[in-house]
Amino acid sequence: MLVVIANANVAGQTKKILFLGNSYTAANDLPKVVYNLALSFDDTIYYDSNTPGGYRLMNHATDATTLAKIREQDWDFVVVQAQSQEPSWQPSQVAKEVLPYAATLNDFIKSNNACTETVFYMTWGRKYGDKQNCPAWPPVCTYQGMQERLMTGYYSMAEQNNATLAPVGLAWKQAMDNDPDSLINLFSADNSHPSVSGTYLTACVMYATLFRKSPLGAKYFAGLSENDALFLQQVARDVVLNETYNFTFFDTCTSINYDLTWGSWFDKGNIAFAGFSWLADGAIHHFIDNSLNGETFFWDFGDGETSSLQNPTHTYAQSNLYLVKQSIGNPCFEDDALKLINVVVSSSKEISDAPAISIHPNPGKGIFNLSIRPKALQNDFYYKVFDLNGALVFEDKIINKENVSDHPIDLSALHRGIYQLSITTDEKIFNTTFVIQ
Repeated sequence: MLVVIANANVAGQTKKILFLGNSYTAANDLPKVVYNLALSFDDTIYYDSNTPGGYRLMNHATDATTLAKIREQDWDFVVVQAQSQEPSWQPSQVAKEVLPYAATLNDFIKSNNACTETVFYMTWGRKYGDKQNCPAWPPVCTYQGMQERLMTGYYSMAEQNNATLAPVGLAWKQAMDNDPDSLINLFSADNSHPSVSGTYLTACVMYATLFRKSPLGAKYFAGLSENDALFLQQVARDVVLNETYNFTFFDTCTSINYDLTWGSWFDKGNIAFAGFSWLADGAIHHFIDNSLNGETFFWDFGDGETSSLQNPTHTYAQSNLYLVKQSIGNPCFEDDALKLINVVVSSSKEISDAPAISIHPNPGKGIFNLSIRPKALQNDFYYKVFDLNGALVFEDKIINKENVSDHPIDLSALHRGIYQLSITTDEKIFNTTFVIQ
């Protein structure tokens, strides 16, 4: 049995975000939509923006307002959006007129605060391609062609600046690919700027990228129908965070073969993503680090033992469910991942000094039996129950005058979820993990 809890970074967060762009960011007030979306998950954003119409990266790189706003705060993120056409230009022109200014902006952002993450906001191809540049540059004559060129331009910005990529344009493509009847029009009347639906999808991608959390289930719909909003939330989740997402594209202009997955948006930058898998041989478990951007590692194996190795091996003493926690970090970001694993040790491999307590049935409905290895606890004792966030949710005392090994406990008042039961004595701490269904 395997229950994936996903990343443990689920509590309400507060982020400071600066948006730099032009009318694509200003349309429908994207920063405010991101703010409202985050608020629906009890997350808070303090934001500012500078979005003059038609601004290119070279304009922002020398704009007094842009530079002053960067210096105003120790921002968590600065979201940078280029003019809608410039990243799709011919590679030689992009190299000369776009990438140097992306680097200038990133350098200025980092000089203000080394831990501010630059996030390049990949925009979308125009609905019928770039008619202005089409005659001289045929790859942008269609939506598909322009989107591919934009993708390569923005990917280069992220790669060259050790930055994060917000794959908005690929989410737009995913939405249109999966809405063949065009029931949701992401474009405004000019077939370039976003409609309210387009801005909402963009905000969902931004939320997933910046908060590392799925936007699916948000109750803020920005005036859209609930069905439309939920569809766009799911698209954003699938493109930004779903491990099955994949976009492949061979760039004939540069002979680069792009094979992009959700990790492609983050692995060039600094945002930390915890994640791991394991191989089991009875009691022996080999844990494999699958994280992104981790430099330090800490493992809690759920039985009181820990490790600071990147890929540790751990031997469990007894068959049980164990909540394993991986914590990773770098100088600017940290993240946790939790997974519940079922350890099965054959009787021939059971270790004599097995853990002193267990709880069953596990999983259960709320009424459990606490089993204590004979002579492990001979006196009265308190037990405490903690949730995944480490909050104490229940505690009680067991009178153990007769030194019996089994004690019924009623936890039916708790919600469904994963919990840890802990008993502390003068000599040691006994922990066990259980699930309420």
